[in-house]
Amino acid sequence: MTAPTFASDDAAASTVVTTTTVNAGASISTSTAARPATEKVSFDDPVGDATAGVNLGAPTPWTDLAGGSLERQGNAYRLIVRLGGDPPARSEGTTTMNIASYYDIDGDGSVDFEIWANLGPNGWAPVWYDDEGHAAAGERSNVTIRVTGSEVRLLFPDVLIDAPARLRFSLASEYGSLATLGTDAARRDDAPDGDRAVAFP
Repeated sequence: MTAPTFASDDAAASTVVTTTTVNAGASISTSTAARPATEKVSFDDPVGDATAGVNLGAPTPWTDLAGGSLERQGNAYRLIVRLGGDPPARSEGTTTMNIASYYDIDGDGSVDFEIWANLGPNGWAPVWYDDEGHAAAGERSNVTIRVTGSEVRLLFPDVLIDAPARLRFSLASEYGSLATLGTDAARRDDAPDGDRAVAFP
């Protein structure tokens, strides 16, 4: 998959559902006060809009993105990627799936960090990238993946994306054989559609 290029900050914003929860006694975030205890942004994506791919048979629901949410508590993030169905615990046969999350932390429209979840024969595994060509996989990425029903959940510290106060993010997925990943022959989806980004918080 190729990282998207977002519109600049002064462009029209995507339509999203935003929920901010403040614990009792917590201060609203300002330049001098602590952030709210929990900040969360979520959005939906239509199921059934993934590309068909080549020689992949009838689309299975779990290969299609259904939406996502990003939550920040203190110095930790939780990204929840919702799929159209329950994904397998590990890849079967010759097909696999990648889920990518992209982060623009300075509003210039370029992706600064990427965090991926890759489905392999041993289960789901994380990979972290930055825009300077650095990468870390598995335990070295400092990303934890948990799969619950149709949700793929990624937990990671804010330092992995340079601990920004605000950011924009998006999701993408691809499903197919190793030979087709990264090409139009893979089944692909992006969320929100049209290379748009979601503002956080």
